[in-house]
Amino acid sequence: MIRALVVSSTAFKSSALFGPVTGLFADEVACARGADARRRLSSDAFDLIVINAPLADEYGSDLAVYAAEKTSAGILLFVSAQEYGPIETKVSSSGVIVVAKPCSVAFAAQCAKVALATEARMAAMKRTIANLQKKIAEVKIVERAKCALAVRRGMSEEDAHRYIEKSAMDSRMSRMEVAEEILRKFEL
Repeated sequence: MIRALVVSSTAFKSSALFGPVTGLFADEVACARGADARRRLSSDAFDLIVINAPLADEYGSDLAVYAAEKTSAGILLFVSAQEYGPIETKVSSSGVIVVAKPCSVAFAAQCAKVALATEARMAAMKRTIANLQKKIAEVKIVERAKCALAVRRGMSEEDAHRYIEKSAMDSRMSRMEVAEEILRKFEL
């Protein structure tokens, strides 16, 4: 389910901008002000953030950069054609897609799809990073347990490794669970 945050000071729905692709968003939340959008971003997760500049309380470019820093959502910032250059220069390094108004419905829909594809890639990278961090934490705990066995029981590193592996197989526990048990036993 795609969740979109649409921030616009005018009565603006994605159906007006994305026309025939209105089925693109399963859930759409609308805000008129940047401050309201920031509050929503702190409590909700969105796949796509669409900002129709200018907003009632700010232009919208600072909100776009803020959203890029705080979320992995795809971000579209619609600006007037006259302001496109300076705004694009300001926000593009944050990963914000800037679109000059007016634009065709087909182009807006293409931009939304690109932003969603970017969000999907970011989400996949975040999962990969989380898995790697979990593995690193496990390796650190197992290494600490090996050191504890070497110090407390005089085992070599190879013997400590074999002991942890065998204990994990025999008890049907993970290596990390065995290592944590060893550390608790030696109160390290």
